[in-house]
Amino acid sequence: MQRVDEVQALGWMVAGAGAVSCVAGVGAWLTIRSQLAAERIVVAGSAPWLAGCPVKGPLTALAQAEAIRRTTLNATGGRTYGQMESDDPNAEMAMNASLLRSSLFTSILAFGVAAAQVGLGAALTATGVAIGRAGRRLR
Repeated sequence: MQRVDEVQALGWMVAGAGAVSCVAGVGAWLTIRSQLAAERIVVAGSAPWLAGCPVKGPLTALAQAEAIRRTTLNATGGRTYGQMESDDPNAEMAMNASLLRSSLFTSILAFGVAAAQVGLGAALTATGVAIGRAGRRLR
């Protein structure tokens, strides 16, 4: 009977860890969203989608990064920062665009990590509940 109790306890510990993981992932998502929103970035009109929307999530961040890319390539004649000479008058603008795009892609990656944290937490919770129920059935 003690083994059954141990199996149930293990199940509930795993489920609890999964729930904590879910909460942490949601907290991370909300923090990333609030920090990105605090920058008050609006997707540029040159974006292929979501133009005019505030940048608060991964899709609007991606749209803004694409708008920056298009605008920069248009201004530089299709050249990226890496393709320019250091004395090119557009090099600084292209470098800033590259840095801005990198920052937006970092936030997109962070949203993905937070979503994965929630997904893994949900799977862990479900696994823990299943183990706990299996332990109860052993009685």
